[in-house]
Amino acid sequence: MSEPSNITPEMAERVLEANWKNVIRRVSTGKTLNATELGILKARAACNQDTVTTAKDTSDLATILGVTRQTIHTWLKRAGAPKAQPDGSHFVVAWRQFIETNGLKGATLPDSNALKARKMLAEIEDRELRVALKKGLYVLRGEVEGEWHRRMAVLKNLLYAKLTLELPPLCAGQDAIGIQQMNQSALDAALTEAAGA
Repeated sequence: MSEPSNITPEMAERVLEANWKNVIRRVSTGKTLNATELGILKARAACNQDTVTTAKDTSDLATILGVTRQTIHTWLKRAGAPKAQPDGSHFVVAWRQFIETNGLKGATLPDSNALKARKMLAEIEDRELRVALKKGLYVLRGEVEGEWHRRMAVLKNLLYAKLTLELPPLCAGQDAIGIQQMNQSALDAALTEAAGA
């Protein structure tokens, strides 16, 4: 199918804007996006490549904001300038708000549509993660760590009991091969018991 030649750039822009509004409407009503709509959202979000929220130092902050380090040092002297964190890092979002509020020139501020698109994309990912958690597709890290610590404590107690309390009397009078076999047996029993705990 050939593309009609009478489509002007203005018409194409109106169609793209209408598609964007449809994506916004679907997200705001909590509906799932199809692949095309998700692609539109990702494309709009990608208009601004800056996804960094924290700068490790003033040099990094200057690079992210598109200014020199000297400009950052000058701005730091202004009233209300965001302060560095104890580790020397800076919150980029706070700096962008400070720049916009004070009408500072020279910094590259993100496109508001791109920011909205990235926000919607993050909300969709958050919603999908919550649904996956409810379905039991993921386990919270804290739960995994808690279970791991519990199982390690069980294993430690079993090994301690087997190797210090049970084995020594059984090994009395055994040769090296007999002691080795008894140790292996005790270790296998402890691991099996810990796995079932």
